[in-house]
Amino acid sequence: MNYTPIKVSAPGSIMITGEHAVVYGQPSIVCAIDQRVTVEALPLTERRVEIVSDIAPPVTLPLDVISGDGPYRFILSAVELFAGRLKHGVRLTVSSKIDPSLGLGSSAAVTIASLGALATMLGDRLGLLLHTRALAIIRRHQKRGSGADLAASVFGGMIAYKLPTELLNKVPAAETSAKITPLPTPPILSLCYSGNKTPTSAVLAKVARSMVGREEEFAALYERMGRVVRDSIAFARVRNWPAFGDTLSEYQGMMEELDVSDPTLERMIDNALACPKTLGAKISGSGLGDCVLAVGAVPSNFFQAPVTSKGLHVYA
Repeated sequence: MNYTPIKVSAPGSIMITGEHAVVYGQPSIVCAIDQRVTVEALPLTERRVEIVSDIAPPVTLPLDVISGDGPYRFILSAVELFAGRLKHGVRLTVSSKIDPSLGLGSSAAVTIASLGALATMLGDRLGLLLHTRALAIIRRHQKRGSGADLAASVFGGMIAYKLPTELLNKVPAAETSAKITPLPTPPILSLCYSGNKTPTSAVLAKVARSMVGREEEFAALYERMGRVVRDSIAFARVRNWPAFGDTLSEYQGMMEELDVSDPTLERMIDNALACPKTLGAKISGSGLGDCVLAVGAVPSNFFQAPVTSKGLHVYA
């Protein structure tokens, strides 16, 4: 057996625009940030999986009896996917430079990095096939999910992302045909954490409850959101960043219509827009907490979020 470890990393991500509407088939923009999760996979003689990380105590499980719950649920689900093909055990050593309290696609990054390490070990293709596998895992644990953050972790950079209609409400079984288009990156992106975070699944569930009996009203809102994102994509392509920033602020108004904003987030946005160089500001993420994104400046209490062009990376 070759005991040479395989080491891969995947970046975290921030949602630029398209939150909520992307789950209903509208386009979105997401970008990879220069904070990464690294997974090193080492074959073991014994048929077991060991996970060692700085996010939770280590675990050891028989390779053929894997529970996908707990803090390692995304990693364990990745191992479970490949367990039948592994002829040996595996130790996964996980390290993260992503602050999990800020969101920033940490679940997506660890899922992609874990799948990438195991797929490389078995000689599988990466790219869209990896995205498909990761989307199935995310939906298994979170019920809904567009896969936009997963795409950023696979491909890097800033991308326009749209999931085909036929994959909106089911677990993908084959390679996804998600539409992924690279975009130029704005000169400055910055973030400010609100101090609390409501889990995305809880926010999506709240919105779904609000939709009951108002389906046509919400469908019209998602269509308007989609039109604004298409404008954002068009402006990004020609690097018209002032107009791009305006579309982000316009989208924020629709997030407020969706009732996923709150006074704290709106004060943070007002603070960002008070900075003369800020081109636009909005919630980044599902809302009811999380972060505010600003484009064109680093307002007071914000920190710059450098974008990385490097997606999933396998180290030689």
